[in-house]
Amino acid sequence: MKTIRLFSSLFLLFFIIINANADVKLPAILSDNMILQQQSTVNIWGKASVGEQITVTSSWNNTNYTTITAADGNWLVKITTPKAGKIFSLTVKGNNTLTINNILVGEVWLCSGQSNMDFSVSKIAGWKTGIINEESEMQDADYPQIRLFHVKQVTSLSELDDCQGEWTVCNRENLKDFSAVAFFFGRTLYKNLKTPIGLIQSSWGGTPAEAWTKMSLIREQAVYADKLAVYDKIESNYAAELAKYDAALAEYKVQKENGNPDLKAPRKPNGNNHSKSLATLWNGMIYPIVNYGIKGAIWYQGESNADHSDDYPQVFGNLINSWRTEFKRGDFPFYFVQIAPFYQQPAEIREAQLKTWQTVPNTGMAVITDAGDSTDIHPRNKTIPGNRLAYWALAKTYNKKIAFSGPLYQSVKFDANKAILTFLYTEKGLKTDGNALTGFVIAGKDKRFYKADAQIVGKTVVVVSDKVSEPVAVRYGWGNFFRANLYNTADLPASPFRTDSWATPQTAITFADSEMKRNPQAWQLDHGTRLYFGYTQGLGCLAMLKIWKATAEQKYVDYVMNWCDTIINDKGEIHLYEIEKYNLDFINSGKVLFDAYQITGNKKYKTAIDRLITQLKNHPRTFEGGFWHKLIYQHQMWLDGIYMASPFLAQYAATFDKPEMFDDVVNQILVCAKHTYDSKTGLYYHGWDESHNQRWANKETGQSPNFWGRSMGWWFMALVDVLDYLPQDHAKRAEIIKIINGLAETLPKYQDKTGLWYQVLDMGGREGNYLEASVSSMFMYSIAKSVNKGYLDPKYRAIAEKAYEGIMQNLIVSNPDGTLTLTQCNAVSGLGGSPYRDGSYDYYIHERIRENDAKATGPFIMGCLELGK
Repeated sequence: MKTIRLFSSLFLLFFIIINANADVKLPAILSDNMILQQQSTVNIWGKASVGEQITVTSSWNNTNYTTITAADGNWLVKITTPKAGKIFSLTVKGNNTLTINNILVGEVWLCSGQSNMDFSVSKIAGWKTGIINEESEMQDADYPQIRLFHVKQVTSLSELDDCQGEWTVCNRENLKDFSAVAFFFGRTLYKNLKTPIGLIQSSWGGTPAEAWTKMSLIREQAVYADKLAVYDKIESNYAAELAKYDAALAEYKVQKENGNPDLKAPRKPNGNNHSKSLATLWNGMIYPIVNYGIKGAIWYQGESNADHSDDYPQVFGNLINSWRTEFKRGDFPFYFVQIAPFYQQPAEIREAQLKTWQTVPNTGMAVITDAGDSTDIHPRNKTIPGNRLAYWALAKTYNKKIAFSGPLYQSVKFDANKAILTFLYTEKGLKTDGNALTGFVIAGKDKRFYKADAQIVGKTVVVVSDKVSEPVAVRYGWGNFFRANLYNTADLPASPFRTDSWATPQTAITFADSEMKRNPQAWQLDHGTRLYFGYTQGLGCLAMLKIWKATAEQKYVDYVMNWCDTIINDKGEIHLYEIEKYNLDFINSGKVLFDAYQITGNKKYKTAIDRLITQLKNHPRTFEGGFWHKLIYQHQMWLDGIYMASPFLAQYAATFDKPEMFDDVVNQILVCAKHTYDSKTGLYYHGWDESHNQRWANKETGQSPNFWGRSMGWWFMALVDVLDYLPQDHAKRAEIIKIINGLAETLPKYQDKTGLWYQVLDMGGREGNYLEASVSSMFMYSIAKSVNKGYLDPKYRAIAEKAYEGIMQNLIVSNPDGTLTLTQCNAVSGLGGSPYRDGSYDYYIHERIRENDAKATGPFIMGCLELGK
């Protein structure tokens, strides 16, 4: 024991002797060429031997600042700085002496965020394509009194004492890989303040705000709970994953030695130590510089938080306030850029940023609606955001008399058919870019937005639309990418806004965007391989039109109109349509043509609609007047066919004033109901054969043998959609609403505990049956819409909500690229045909299952819209 103690004492003595001779070390940010914040108290800090005396001497006042190194080896002194003027130096003396030369004092700004702050002045590689006007801007790039510090990108699971980087003088060479936004900000400040400017760039592309936030704060607040749960799960599994990697690596080395050169080395798991993980950039790139004295911060980020924009005001506000706490510089100014218009950045993220400006003190937002790029998340015009951030600093931090904000929505007054908008920050008035005012949409109580006419009247904007007689809401610049041109006389653009607070159907939008990404052309919906006027493509396009009407986002209607324009030629002929087949499936896509005709006024769409009406006028019918499903399915009515034809016929009657057609619409429904309804279950059979001759038909009733889920989904949707057009005073309207109420009473009896419905509705416990996406989506849509329209008591909304949750939890897959996939979709089912489909249980459960079938995705989007999801 004495020997062990003696050894320990000698080791400690040796450690103390070695430690006593340790040199004074300074962090990277305290180096030659630095700029210190003028006329303030700043920190000088570093490491040295425990108990070592440190003396810092400033050349501007020859004052000695002395301290003793603490037990953890750290020391810090506070020194006062003069007004900007001369070049200075600092001497730090301990066991050794260090001198920092070529120091300026002036204004120091931290420049942080993700890729748009990281975007360099010059083209470097990949997405760093350089600013659009690089050559001319580089002619004005040599500024000895602007200094640059670029924090090297580093992640860490714990707070680091130091970072990597060095202060450099701003010139053409040093500027090449520096933040363009930061440079333009700093240059504009310098030209106006005539004082040295220090710019600290700490940025990393594709990173969420949570990566830049202190972990202790994240663990304190519920807003981070979901991401924290994922973080902790990864952390708890990391040791096991690392062990698997070590074993795989050892095996890989053995295989390589045995002459297997084509093997790929296993990939070492990162765990949580990556740039998108919680707190890793705070730890590695912000915490090491919190001691440095700054005047304020500029920020360009938000793209990586767009998928949770509802949380962003709190998440972003937390970041700002925590930085202020940690830097100990008071509520320093924090100015940020609002996300530019881009096809993948939803309106809600810009609104979230606007809310941050309006709720967090001493912040400001640079609006760049006129500097976006529809297809590039990195718009190359960085002069605009840099300069506009500088305007905020000049006006609010340095009290210069300069315009700093574009028009900010203040209030709206609705007067008859007009909406009158007032604004803050109008300067001497409002203006456009020289073209007619654009970017405004308006809605009535139905929440359907229409493109609006807008006029500047003094310092107000008056918005009207001939399609909205009693407006209740206005939106401006509301969408992913848009063209909007409201400015004040200082040429600063208005921020996008909305006057309503209606729930944004985020799931619907995300899924619609997913479908468009998977299927760049609408004919590709439902796994399409050729241009076709298919009922499934029509259903998908109807969903896109509903998204367009709910959001006024142009890309959705453009997607549909491209399909319409290619599927209908100038003569109004429909591609691959054969009227002589008398197939009701063709009729469904005709619903899309009503909007196409209304939008464009092109008569070819009216001609195409009339061709489909001609089919229905001559379509073969049962003895009671019901349409045969197809000519080849003689004497048969299927539930599917009611959806294909009846809403179209009702819309035609309402649009072109053909009231006599409404009786036919209702008759189709009532004949089908009469022959497919089962009073014992309250369900409806898939099909009915008037002749009773089909092998699948019951010889007494003509009914098919089973209750196929999707066929009842078509049926329910048909009933609800027909009522959009059937006159309120029609004698049979109440009968259709009665059928809807009967379905609402019946369907919960067959709803699984997950909220979903089965492929064969009444056989949930039977082997082989499965929870199916299209029927669940169709019922969700139909019930939610029936409640919204007042056909059902509001209590039934809970059934649709349960279905939504069931789909999200059991059938939706989130993909790494941000898209959503809908699984367990029955690809196709029918009756008769060749090979023959007998309608048996065994037949239905063995039909093909696939993902993202439009017969499921279209109703899912529409159902989400009805629920506001």
